[in-house]
Amino acid sequence: MKEQALGLLTGHGLWLPMTVFVLLGAVIFAVASRLARAADTIADVTGLGRAWIGAILLAGSTSLPEITTDVNAALLGVPDIGVGDLMGSTLANMLILALLDLVYARRHILQSVAVNHAVVGLLAIVLTMIAGIAISSGGFGRLGPLGIETILIAVVYVLGMRVFYRLSSVAAQGLIPDAPAALLHPSADRSARLRAAAGTFVLAAVALIVIAPLLVISAEAVSAESGMSQTFIGTLLVGLTTSFPEVAATVAAVRLGAIDLAVGNIFGSNAFNMCVLLFMDISYTNGPVLAEVSSDHVLSAQLATLCLAFGVLAIMGKLERRSTVARFESLLIVACYGAGIWLLARG
Repeated sequence: MKEQALGLLTGHGLWLPMTVFVLLGAVIFAVASRLARAADTIADVTGLGRAWIGAILLAGSTSLPEITTDVNAALLGVPDIGVGDLMGSTLANMLILALLDLVYARRHILQSVAVNHAVVGLLAIVLTMIAGIAISSGGFGRLGPLGIETILIAVVYVLGMRVFYRLSSVAAQGLIPDAPAALLHPSADRSARLRAAAGTFVLAAVALIVIAPLLVISAEAVSAESGMSQTFIGTLLVGLTTSFPEVAATVAAVRLGAIDLAVGNIFGSNAFNMCVLLFMDISYTNGPVLAEVSSDHVLSAQLATLCLAFGVLAIMGKLERRSTVARFESLLIVACYGAGIWLLARG
């Protein structure tokens, strides 16, 4: 099936695979907008809070394109597209957050959220560093068919999110952020809203699972027609497009005034994306995946770590009431993204 699809997309110039790529991205963007609205309703009705729902439920669902796309990349024998997608997705996610912080300057996005988001940001930094070090060193060794590094990433993720959950629970004590919803809506109405939101959420997530694998084939066709490397294609095109769910969900959340949901989605997605490396490792049969991919990904990992650090520092600046920090660090994130694309294109 892959050969047939590539045959249809290649041999006619760059315009055809690029058109398919853009159309798939547009569909994903529309579907993810529905995800954000459904997640906001679930957070409102259940009282679990937007920070937690954003970092876990919304982040996991908007990362479905990364899971399906990158597992398919591993199965198809093009792991560089998959790893490039994960690093590129982190860069794209941070670019989204920085641009929103600049566009919606009056809302002080990075300084108006709960400080607990910095925990997830730090977790994403640690996981990305582990992946980068493993790529540069050829891996940490094997445990059966899997690389020790991907197992370590998954374990650290679970432990880190457990810490985040405990901190969120402690912060919520004495506060009732979603109490108005419980007071304004009777139990039957809340149950109906929850069922409707959950149904919309599941349908949108299934749509992402169906559409996202096609991105690998269209990206490979773009790579073949343009002559660009799979590392560059994975980091730029696939990384940016599989981040469309995060783009749409984050923009929708900001417009709804659910800032914690938006920021939780971005940092939660960045942390969860590194766990996708374990799924890739399981699917890839030629050895530990991070030991097989190009060392060019080390640059992407370094830039992603730097952008995450700027985001965390902007949130922590809230503690010192420095209102201009977020603007400055958002500009640095944009600069890092641009520099990364330029360096990868040259390489």
